[in-house]
Amino acid sequence: MRAALVSLLVFAACASFPRVSTPSLLPPPGAEWLDAGSGQRLFSTLSGPADAGTTVWFVLGPEISSAPLYPSLTAALHEAGIATAVFHPRGAGYSDGLRGDTDDFEAVLADYRRFLDELARRAPGALFLFGHSAGAAFALEAAATTSVPLAGVVLVNPAFKLKAGEGMTPSFGDYLVFAGNMVFRPAALTVDMNSRPDAIAFAPDRDEGRALQADPLVVRYFSMRQLLAQKQVMDRCADNAARVTAPLLLIEGAHDALVDPTGNVELLARAKTRDKVRLVAPDGGHGSSAVESMVSELMEWITSRNQDLQGRGRK
Repeated sequence: MRAALVSLLVFAACASFPRVSTPSLLPPPGAEWLDAGSGQRLFSTLSGPADAGTTVWFVLGPEISSAPLYPSLTAALHEAGIATAVFHPRGAGYSDGLRGDTDDFEAVLADYRRFLDELARRAPGALFLFGHSAGAAFALEAAATTSVPLAGVVLVNPAFKLKAGEGMTPSFGDYLVFAGNMVFRPAALTVDMNSRPDAIAFAPDRDEGRALQADPLVVRYFSMRQLLAQKQVMDRCADNAARVTAPLLLIEGAHDALVDPTGNVELLARAKTRDKVRLVAPDGGHGSSAVESMVSELMEWITSRNQDLQGRGRK
């Protein structure tokens, strides 16, 4: 048995993927670039009404697609006079930087804080953070570590406590390989976070997984040290929620096979704000269906908190 395990780890050590530092697609028109301070350009866009007094920042994790982000929600926000912002941290999306690995994850976190400060200057007014899955963990991290006033924070299927889901979590054999790579070559690009989308039971998530797998912009392979650094951010979700005073909305997909609902309950319990709401998306899974099936509820919550904020400002 021991010999078989060693053989497995040795075999795993032979598999890794090329290291790439530039995006595989050209950025779309309207790109705005933020200097990361090291010669790296970081992609961002600010779209919607030019005179918008309110902005929703879609906070993204590392698996960024080239497809339009939440088209129904984005259209509804723009129609309501609300701008939307998108930012890609280093090594993801259209930004410069090594894909899937970094020896300084604090620099990645600094990218989010840098953009938040820049966004507050470029789009003064009410600012909402909107994070989905891993993006929700980064949204909480940004909200907990900024001095920028926030009008609200939206979390959709936050990647805090996870459960085993077919096609969405590693197998026992995967964990053995991960352990070997963590010990012997933590910087190698070895982990595919979306290797088996065909095994996902919920059709919208399965289709989305297939699309992500085929999208050349999406970072497919990660190092163990990057994933462990990201997990530390995920593990801080509850502590970060305890520092957030802005109104908080948490949306939970009823068909989400990845996020453990008990983690959502804990986040709401720990949240410092008194204005906290948890909604279930009955037609939502883990992916964008949990957002696009709840557009009216999201718009109602965002516009209500926006009106409350404007009312307090007039007093």
